[in-house]
Amino acid sequence: MFKKSPILILCISVCIIAIIFYVSGDAGSQKIITNNDLSQANTPSHDHPDQKTATVATQWQWSQIKEQATAKQIQQKKLPFTPKFVYEALKAVKLDENGNVIYDHNALLSLDEALLRMQSKLDSESLAILQSIIKDGLPGKAGEQTANIVANYYHYLEAKDEFSRTSETLADTSVHQSVKAIENDEQLYSELQALRGVHLGHDVTSGLFRVTDADAEYMFASMKLDFDESLSEEEKEIKRREIQEKHTQHAINITNWPERYAAFQQRKQNILTAKLNKEETQAQLTDLLNSHFSQDEQKRITHLGLDQL
Repeated sequence: MFKKSPILILCISVCIIAIIFYVSGDAGSQKIITNNDLSQANTPSHDHPDQKTATVATQWQWSQIKEQATAKQIQQKKLPFTPKFVYEALKAVKLDENGNVIYDHNALLSLDEALLRMQSKLDSESLAILQSIIKDGLPGKAGEQTANIVANYYHYLEAKDEFSRTSETLADTSVHQSVKAIENDEQLYSELQALRGVHLGHDVTSGLFRVTDADAEYMFASMKLDFDESLSEEEKEIKRREIQEKHTQHAINITNWPERYAAFQQRKQNILTAKLNKEETQAQLTDLLNSHFSQDEQKRITHLGLDQL
């Protein structure tokens, strides 16, 4: 069925977090983006959300929480959560202008925050109570959607644990010493992606794991490139830049980043080919950046130097 060990799943996650991203700069120089830069780009701002973006925090209605009933449930069931815990875990989940949940990296981090530490203590009854608290605190379709994704993500985590247990006896402790070993782990990751799709659906999965999948693809491509002896160092450098650019197109945790980044790059290219003087070109690039990304978003992508000539 599944062919790898849960240990390797953990290793993949750790490797992704530990990657140092290299971005090519001017000739003879190279800008190195560390995990701190990546964290700034991909970590949601819980304390200072964009004022124009609705979130669970801005829509949560404490007055709707049935405090006495919930307290009684918690006392009788000894639940591993409280309404306050549920709110704190999910408050960064964003909602669109129609009140629908935005399934992005922020939502993924919130789901992990809500469920990973108490997954083993949940059962069908306590999960139903958890969903009820969410629906009470977040009335309407946003609450329904949030409660549904929490339940679906819980079932995914359970299936992922079974995935690990099933493959435990087939553990492969070899490190990435060949392209074949890397491709084996790529296959493992593909199986994990398929498992997500079964429990969460393709659309939800592609949104939640866009950043994670981009990081994994970057990691695998970079490691395989290191083993490619058919390319010269110059050719490898060109390939590295291509891999990095593809990663940049998908891996930034900003709403609708791939589409917005592509649109920005297209208009930037138009400006660069307009043969304006340097000052006018820079001014137009600055205006372009301001028109495509908010000030908060710009702070999170400063390392990309999008407005640089």
